[in-house]
Amino acid sequence: MKTMMLGLKEGEHVKVHCTKRTFNMEKDFEISVTVEDTDQLLSGAWLNISIIQVFATALSELCFHDDCHPNSIGFMCPEMISATMLKSDADRILLYMTRSMSALSSKTFILCPYYEKSHWMLLVLCLSKREVYIFDSQQKKRNLMIKEPLNNAFRSYKRLGGQSKGTKLTWIPAQCAQQPGSLDCGYYVMRFMYDIIMNHGNSQDLTKDFSRTLPYSAEEINEVKDFWANYFMNNVEFLA
Repeated sequence: MKTMMLGLKEGEHVKVHCTKRTFNMEKDFEISVTVEDTDQLLSGAWLNISIIQVFATALSELCFHDDCHPNSIGFMCPEMISATMLKSDADRILLYMTRSMSALSSKTFILCPYYEKSHWMLLVLCLSKREVYIFDSQQKKRNLMIKEPLNNAFRSYKRLGGQSKGTKLTWIPAQCAQQPGSLDCGYYVMRFMYDIIMNHGNSQDLTKDFSRTLPYSAEEINEVKDFWANYFMNNVEFLA
């Protein structure tokens, strides 16, 4: 992959096509990936949002096309639900989250990679149980900006379905692997998503299935890096 990107100059980018189905968008779009993004992935540096988008796209395609993996998982776009977007375009993001819940109402889990204050975490929404599991690789008390908007979106989703009761989400910190370094959060979010799809897509209770707090091994992190790289190399489009 590094060799493939050598022809790009600093600041130049390639693109990976993403269908509207992947993140419940209104139309297909392109994910831009720069040589700096791939260098960060290869070197273990802090991960940009495009890396997480491509990884979620790869997992979504796996669920959609491979009968060996559960088609019970949906995704929200990490860029759309980021703290930055919640600040700049709150009404649009509320509509996006409500629309996503309606489109994914049959899914067991909706995976929501979330970025706030230079930290990645994974929010897993279970509509049927009215629960949000917080997979945070640096667990501490956080006043998440997304909490109120996601609660409001859930209420709107339930009301659209003609329900006025049971419209409150319960937020549950999940016991999960804890990162040893300050730059590892993006890799841990990728691994959390990977583990849920590969091992727990039909789970009845993620809080019971995840009980580990020890850090992921280098091999486990390299596995998700390799998964990302394989998808990227098979789907990248170089700009003319």
